[in-house]
Amino acid sequence: MRRSISLLVASTLAVVALAPTDAVGQDYYSDIRPILAENCLQCHAEDGIAFSMENAERTFARRRRIASALLERRMPPWLAERGHQDYLADISLDPATLAVIERWAEGGFLKGDPKPDPAPRVARMAGHARFQPDLFLDVIPGGSYLPDPGSTDEYRCFLVDWTGAEESYVTGFRAVPGNLDVAHHVVVYGVEPEMADRYRELEDEEEGAGYRCFGGATPDRLGNRAERTAYEARYPDGLRELNRANWWLAHWAPGMDGHVFPAGTGIRMKPGALIVVQMHYYTKEAPDTPDQNTRLDFQVASSVERPAFHLSQTNGRWLVGERTGSMVIEPGELPTYEYTDNLGQLLGYIAALTGVEEPRIQQLEVHSANLHMHSYGHSGRITLNDPDGRQETLLSVPRWDLRWQRDFTFSEPKVFSRDELRRTSISVECTFENPTEKAVYGGYGSDDEMCFNFSYIAVREGEPATASGGAR
Repeated sequence: MRRSISLLVASTLAVVALAPTDAVGQDYYSDIRPILAENCLQCHAEDGIAFSMENAERTFARRRRIASALLERRMPPWLAERGHQDYLADISLDPATLAVIERWAEGGFLKGDPKPDPAPRVARMAGHARFQPDLFLDVIPGGSYLPDPGSTDEYRCFLVDWTGAEESYVTGFRAVPGNLDVAHHVVVYGVEPEMADRYRELEDEEEGAGYRCFGGATPDRLGNRAERTAYEARYPDGLRELNRANWWLAHWAPGMDGHVFPAGTGIRMKPGALIVVQMHYYTKEAPDTPDQNTRLDFQVASSVERPAFHLSQTNGRWLVGERTGSMVIEPGELPTYEYTDNLGQLLGYIAALTGVEEPRIQQLEVHSANLHMHSYGHSGRITLNDPDGRQETLLSVPRWDLRWQRDFTFSEPKVFSRDELRRTSISVECTFENPTEKAVYGGYGSDDEMCFNFSYIAVREGEPATASGGAR
């Protein structure tokens, strides 16, 4: 279906290119170049992660390809469907802008007279001016790593010690990739102190710096049945323990700068905690090019008003899909899997993550949604069922693209009182497409599938209610 749509758009653009050039007055330099300068040049630059658009004439030569990507909404890379939520830092093009591009294509891609680019405006993907980092951590052992020359995509995890000697809270984050030619995105996971040595042991057992980790914070090789069996002979239920001990801390995607978490919130970090940094290297444009001196910058506070966490939402049985038959994607099929969490039933888990005693959790603020699948993902949806029985779409992704994952943060959080939580739930729904001749199973490996939602949720705490309903 996607290929058919692409061919249709491409054919349409090819036909309209032959139309009389005076049919519509939109031209490249007057109308299109300003759109590209505002929305594209931050990533499409000489030091960016994609082909450069800085030279206006060379960019015009790619006009059909660029117009197709914009009109199909493949670029800018914003997966969220419009009409459900207002999100912060929305980089998608609005209908009026798309109409300008469409008229330009229909008019035959007029060029117009060359003009200088407009003065750059603050990019919508940029971070917050109030981001003030006070902790800087190097990622790559020895400062340099050469991605696998035999693959254009590599997911590599590096372990970084959290240096805080006291309990603290991450309130802002920035990734600074050392080489934007190869760094595609970064996901950062926290690991509980008691499991830090287990992760270091796994890193030591794999050749070279770090370890392969397509599926998340754990090594890819544990997705192999023999490897997993050998590991769990040493540590019974070891894979489950590894996954329960890590959580989504932060992420970076091209164009993002320092990101400040919602005001007054932060994610707790314990002394002795570990950080797993998953680097996605995409080397097609720059093969045999090392990543050098990548680092992470953190804004840290000793305390916050409202401790927060990322709800890591999935059906654990899906992750052993071949063994249990719980997630099987047969060749040529388009199956959908759905999982729901009732927020009221998670209070003990929330207390453990945030350090807030369970009776003191009085309200929850749901700030974001983040869909995660692998390469067989087709589409997905995250919904909220509120205490009044209404269903609200938090995020709809009609066309999944593994390369462009991110948090979608709501302009206003969804807030629920403790009394409402047992009537409030969040559901994640994933649809997969298997074009191969073999079944695909749920699991941790590169060739397996996953269905996750990550929502940033903050806790408002207070005195527990008495039996009569009042606070003590």
